[in-house]
Amino acid sequence: MLALLMALRWLFYGLNASLFPAIGPSDVWTISLQGLRFDAMTLVVANCVYILLCLLPHPWHGTRWFSGAMLALYVVVNALVLLACCIDLPFYGFTGKRITRDVLGQLDAGLRELPLSLIRYWWAGLAYTIAVFVLIVGARRSGRVSPAVPDPWPKELGLAVIGLAIFFVIGRGGWQYQGLSPAHAADHVDASLAPLVTNSAFTFGYSINAPAVVARRYMTDDEMRRLAPLSYTLERDSSDTRRNVVLLIVESLGREYVSAISGEAAYMPFLDSLCRRSLALTNAFANAEGSSKGTCAILAGIPSFTDEAFMNTAYSGNRVDGLGSRLKEMGYATAYFHGGLNGEFKFDSFSRACGFDSYFGKDEFGDDRFYDEHWGIYDEEFLQFTAERISSLPQPFCAGIFTLSTHDPFPIPERYSGHFPKGTQEIHESLGYADMAIRRFFERASQEPWYRNTLFVITADHTFKYNEHPAWYMNPAGRFAVPILFFAPDGSFTGTDDRVAQQLDIMPSILDLMGYEGRISTFGQSVFQRDRWNRAAMHVGGLFQLAEDDRMLLFDGNRSKGLFAYRTDTLFAHDLSAAEPSVADSLERQLKALIQRHAEALLNNALVEH
Repeated sequence: MLALLMALRWLFYGLNASLFPAIGPSDVWTISLQGLRFDAMTLVVANCVYILLCLLPHPWHGTRWFSGAMLALYVVVNALVLLACCIDLPFYGFTGKRITRDVLGQLDAGLRELPLSLIRYWWAGLAYTIAVFVLIVGARRSGRVSPAVPDPWPKELGLAVIGLAIFFVIGRGGWQYQGLSPAHAADHVDASLAPLVTNSAFTFGYSINAPAVVARRYMTDDEMRRLAPLSYTLERDSSDTRRNVVLLIVESLGREYVSAISGEAAYMPFLDSLCRRSLALTNAFANAEGSSKGTCAILAGIPSFTDEAFMNTAYSGNRVDGLGSRLKEMGYATAYFHGGLNGEFKFDSFSRACGFDSYFGKDEFGDDRFYDEHWGIYDEEFLQFTAERISSLPQPFCAGIFTLSTHDPFPIPERYSGHFPKGTQEIHESLGYADMAIRRFFERASQEPWYRNTLFVITADHTFKYNEHPAWYMNPAGRFAVPILFFAPDGSFTGTDDRVAQQLDIMPSILDLMGYEGRISTFGQSVFQRDRWNRAAMHVGGLFQLAEDDRMLLFDGNRSKGLFAYRTDTLFAHDLSAAEPSVADSLERQLKALIQRHAEALLNNALVEH
């Protein structure tokens, strides 16, 4: 099993090499040596019952039935370990992290997409089949029954105690003060290589046993509130205009795909043209790697510092400060549109928690002729349906819209086959289709009386990381880089803003523009006020990140893993911590305050301060 896990580790690297920096012989040695430690711990914990039955004295040792039962136990348990590792061979490319228990929240969609996944990622199934075959052959050869020659029980008991003591040390990962955790993976390698040190069975098992939120105590409450205030006051001024609001979240729309901002190859000509007529936040970041987490950040200003999205934690019943709730205080009608299967990823229930009174999904669309057989209704038809339903809302209104056709496996209607450039990534063709669907939505909306008095805010839920990407978009900053656009048909918002922004800033910015007066709770700020730190906080795979100005700090929850000039240091090769200690210390204190504040708010139901 140790040999199989090591082989899968390097197969994992080979399949995802483009997501990691180049490694040399010394890195290979260190990763393998440290990885062996994680693998051994994984196997001891997974096989703890097997180990106990082998070591403890009892009269069944050496009997045929007991040997057969032990063989079955060993194969079943370790086949599950191998399954976790093989699932992540393709899955890592979508999330950028080893699997954790949040994958259970996607189980329904995963089972539905299983037949296609087995075809598309056949090599993962082949790797698993070979691994299980080797496991069974090896286990049968080493588990043959031998005549039972019991030792005296004192000797058996003594050997059992010694054996259990050895396995206990291995099962906690060594003699260190605390047992191994995913954070320890970066102790001896660069943080970007930490996923190679762990294995997916380890990270999944660790997340199952770890609490969803761990109370942190980095600093005093006063300092925490100063560095990570939640209460945010908005005041109406003469420039505020009460407009309708359409918040458009485009699935997997990384910044690299908006050529007008990134300068990369163009696949979305309409969005590029719209960008030139909008206020474009050109240095904006998603706060998480997944759709559910991105939705929490955009609609409720909740950062993602847990493995699971807020809506999937035990704290999902906590009060939240939702965009819809605050706009309803101002007399807005609210509705949320997502063409996916109703109930999937809890988008319907969470949007309602955020104050969106009506939800329109696949069921409300009501015509399965346009079902893509994977996620829901094709974007073109659903966005036309959305424009029609929006027109029936009383003004002022706030409509949230979440597209889906640019989600793997990127289905587009057969009639558009060969119509859009296929590009170099699997997503590129579907980006062209989504861009056309968005263009048709705007064409339809422009004919409605509400259009001229509407603010459109366009962003992404997260980025797409599978396949090859331009080098900068593979680093810890680029993999979260998304566009945020503010567009009004009357030309009120134009130009660019290159200061750091994040999804957490969207809700307070919209409320600020609409003239909301009062206090809200948010980890972000209005980008039209800029009265807090211009920063963006992310968390993925146990690593916290904070971007401010032109620097980004990486932090594992206990200590910093480097300070980098993220705009220019494409490979994150130059750690500036020693050269800029005051900057590193400032960012670390801010990030610690955010982590402590987030945990306190969830544990004490204090996301809403007043």
